[in-house]
Amino acid sequence: MTHDESEAVARPYARALMAASAGNRAAVQECLMAAVRALSDPGVAKAIANPRIARDALALALTFDVPCASVNGLVRLLLENGRLGFLPGIATVFAELKDASDNVARATVTSAFALSEQQVDGLRAALARRTQRHVELTLEIDASLMAGVIVQQGDMVLDGSARGRLEALAHALSPF
Repeated sequence: MTHDESEAVARPYARALMAASAGNRAAVQECLMAAVRALSDPGVAKAIANPRIARDALALALTFDVPCASVNGLVRLLLENGRLGFLPGIATVFAELKDASDNVARATVTSAFALSEQQVDGLRAALARRTQRHVELTLEIDASLMAGVIVQQGDMVLDGSARGRLEALAHALSPF
């Protein structure tokens, strides 16, 4: 199944979960992530694949705390319909829908060296102006950039790195 097909299956579940969790979406997101982590455990994956283990027992084993009632219902539904493998995709789409609802944009900033707090604040402010959203940054360091930064926000990539500029120059000078 392709990524697009997987997202097409995950999106309706995520939308339904958004509607059911209007008052506590942050808690629901935490429960979703806990469920995804539980499913990634090799022992849990082995139990899910074992046809001898009753689905009710598996659903009970994958039950989370009280604020997670909607996630518990979702896990049970997915388990009954053989779609538990879609849970990570549902969690991803739910996070995207929650961010859009909360007017949050996420971006990854990769730099050659650690950025100062002032530089990070400047990047955050510039991206907030561009997107008209509150911006949450993930900072990464990649010494191979030599200097500058690469900012990735969704499908948009702004490459202001020395490596990126050198590669662009080499491509412009190349006869092919």
